[in-house]
Amino acid sequence: MTANSKYGIEFNGLRSDSLGLTVINPKEIGFPSKNKIIQDLPFSNTILDLSEMYGGQSYGERKLKFTFLIIESDRFDKDALYTQWTKTVNWLMGANHKVKLKDDVMSDYYYLGEVQEAPSWDEYVRHGKVTVEFICYPFRIHELAEGNDIWDTFNFELDIAQITEYTVVGSRTVTLYNVGQNQANPQIVATAPFEITTNGQKYTIPAGTIESPDFVLNQGETTMTIKGNGKISFNWHKELI
Repeated sequence: MTANSKYGIEFNGLRSDSLGLTVINPKEIGFPSKNKIIQDLPFSNTILDLSEMYGGQSYGERKLKFTFLIIESDRFDKDALYTQWTKTVNWLMGANHKVKLKDDVMSDYYYLGEVQEAPSWDEYVRHGKVTVEFICYPFRIHELAEGNDIWDTFNFELDIAQITEYTVVGSRTVTLYNVGQNQANPQIVATAPFEITTNGQKYTIPAGTIESPDFVLNQGETTMTIKGNGKISFNWHKELI
């Protein structure tokens, strides 16, 4: 990647180029590791993998590293250069928990990240470089909810067109598709009480908006029978590594 003033990131409510920063090499995108729970069986060569005991494979945090070029081109003095890196470091360190981090590459997705370790500063005569590492949630989250009908950003290799809002009169069987890498815990909006049966489990859905930790969409297809009268929708955002 070459220096490009139009390329940048968005973090903690600000874009890097709004601070006069240019993203340069090196840039490192780290990937999460699986959290494996392995149990050796006594008197056996078999290893028991319990990692998906609670429904899905969990992952550790991931790391992203960016280097920003800082050039003070108005006054060309050290005070002005130091003012620039002061604004930059306070922007980066200002979030005390994971917040939205967007890379201009595949900008339909965002990370959740926080700077926890001290950034580094390399100083030259009239410019300098700040290198920073973000500790991030394992998955990238799509900006648009599943079931959206925006075709301009549709990715035929990663996305799926599906209906997530239904009108139910008595009973209706529907299928939802979670094409993400993580389990989805959808927000359910219902105009009336419903009963949902899926995978042998029954869920009572009251009228209104709910998000139950017990109702999850595993990877792939989830077919369910919905009983009731009214409209019901399932709202979630795909998560990919």
